[in-house]
Amino acid sequence: MGTLATLVSLLLLWAQAPCWSHSSEWTYSGGELDEEHWPRGYPECGGNRQSPIDLQRRKVRFNSALRALDLEGYGDDEAGQFPVTNNGHTVQISLPSSMRMTGPDGTVYRAVQMHYHWGGESFEVSGSEHTIDGMRRAMEIHVVHYNAKYESYEVAKDAPGGLAVLAAFVEAENAENTYYSSFISNLASIKHAGQSTVLHGLSVLNMLPQDLFHYYSYEGSLTTPPCTQNVRWFVLADSVKISNVQVWKMENTLLTHQNRTLQNGYRSTQPLHSRVVEANFRYFPSSVILSFIPYVLGSELRSYLHRIENNIQYLVESLEEVKRQV
Repeated sequence: MGTLATLVSLLLLWAQAPCWSHSSEWTYSGGELDEEHWPRGYPECGGNRQSPIDLQRRKVRFNSALRALDLEGYGDDEAGQFPVTNNGHTVQISLPSSMRMTGPDGTVYRAVQMHYHWGGESFEVSGSEHTIDGMRRAMEIHVVHYNAKYESYEVAKDAPGGLAVLAAFVEAENAENTYYSSFISNLASIKHAGQSTVLHGLSVLNMLPQDLFHYYSYEGSLTTPPCTQNVRWFVLADSVKISNVQVWKMENTLLTHQNRTLQNGYRSTQPLHSRVVEANFRYFPSSVILSFIPYVLGSELRSYLHRIENNIQYLVESLEEVKRQV
């Protein structure tokens, strides 16, 4: 009888304890599983190789062995149907397995899906996850891949070296980006969490920055639960440009599972710990061309000058490579 009473007492205590199971809906803010408490339900979220991070350019290590990423099928707008879903945390586009990315070491990754992170809450116009020297961009794109040596994403997502994410920043300007027009206009049809639609003739390549050569790379994790620490990150140095209106629509169209406007869906930057961030381009702190161009002159001019600076860096690196081969 005493044993039964003990069991009943234990069951009552268990029932009254906070539930940190995976069935609880995680959030960025508010609720039992907000960002601060993710590690209670998902222990890896408290690990020492978490993402996103602040990319501190002066501390990034240049690595000439980081070759350009080979993106296969990214520009294939004949790939068929692209299911698009409001999953309550972001808008997610499912991608065909014909899309592949080959990393600088020759590892082949198959694309699975792409999604976005943005701000918008309390007039917050910066919602990227990664930051550069502490500065956050308007939005961030994540194209999620899995290592092709594994038979499926379901296997790779928990396996060593199983995942890779190609990330790109999004910045706002006055001009509309027509490659985003159809995608953004379809968001209204998936306003509520769980709703889906299908896009046709989508070119992922056109939704990415023009410069796909220069990038940062480091070992990290998924930026949402379960925060698995098996992700190779490739963060493009260049940014996509869309209009202020298009950014506003991204920030104010979709709803969460709680029927609140889906805003500020990004994780805080995480400690780098002992990790090293590498890049396949050099950072020249003495280059002050952009520093003297005030923001009031417009992001288009700044973007143009940024491309010139990137081209100069590319020429320098190419000359150094030629010298090494001679």
